[in-house]
Amino acid sequence: MQQHQNPLFISHGSPMMAVENSNTSRFLQRLGQQLPTPKAIVVFSAHLDVTDDVVITAGARPETIHDFYGFPDELYQIRYPAPGAPVLAKQIADTFMSAGIKVNLSITQGWDHGVWIPLKLMHPQANIPIVQISINTRVSAAQNYRYGQLIASLKHDNILIIGSGGISHNLSEVFRQPKTPNGVDMMNQFTKWVEEKLVNNDTESLLSYIQLAPFAQFNHPTQEHFLPLIAILGASEASVAKKIHQDVEYELLALDAYSFT
Repeated sequence: MQQHQNPLFISHGSPMMAVENSNTSRFLQRLGQQLPTPKAIVVFSAHLDVTDDVVITAGARPETIHDFYGFPDELYQIRYPAPGAPVLAKQIADTFMSAGIKVNLSITQGWDHGVWIPLKLMHPQANIPIVQISINTRVSAAQNYRYGQLIASLKHDNILIIGSGGISHNLSEVFRQPKTPNGVDMMNQFTKWVEEKLVNNDTESLLSYIQLAPFAQFNHPTQEHFLPLIAILGASEASVAKKIHQDVEYELLALDAYSFT
């Protein structure tokens, strides 16, 4: 009998998480030790946001991408040499294409930092095969939800499905001077609304979060860090969401994590 894997949403935070000892880095290390070892991991990351065909990684040995700027040199020296899973990638691509969604099976796309930073903490041995699937901020939340639905059955086959983004992600506000006076309260109201909708399985409201959630545009001026959560909602098949971690960095970047059981 195959092991079941609960889909996860993880807020991956600043790239410094890869080298700093923080509440969230320690949480991710513990999480990797506590979960049953999957035979493969499928990731929706905020940092593979494409306009046209869905990109699915299909290389056998993808490179580590350092897709960030202005950080210490030690970050750019890190490699996460986890293997790809070309056969699984082709299986996923076939499922997408059967649903009428065009796919680009990419043998050159590497692991962006939304993939390798949390996984380096969870699985430092880098020995679990990975497939990454793009999100698309130019289409509806419902379409990104559909991406997750299409691979939902994989969780019953000992494959861990992860959304890697951020419950709140207003980087410009983090560096703005002076800051918005009630910014922290705006972040808290938004994250509490998200938690309420998740634990009450209110998918309809979450798919309309831009219109319904308090201060949605403040917390997500662009949507790429929230859509991995929407994709994981699709993969969860109406499972119950449980918050498994809560933290905030730089006062405004909420690092909540959820498991869908």
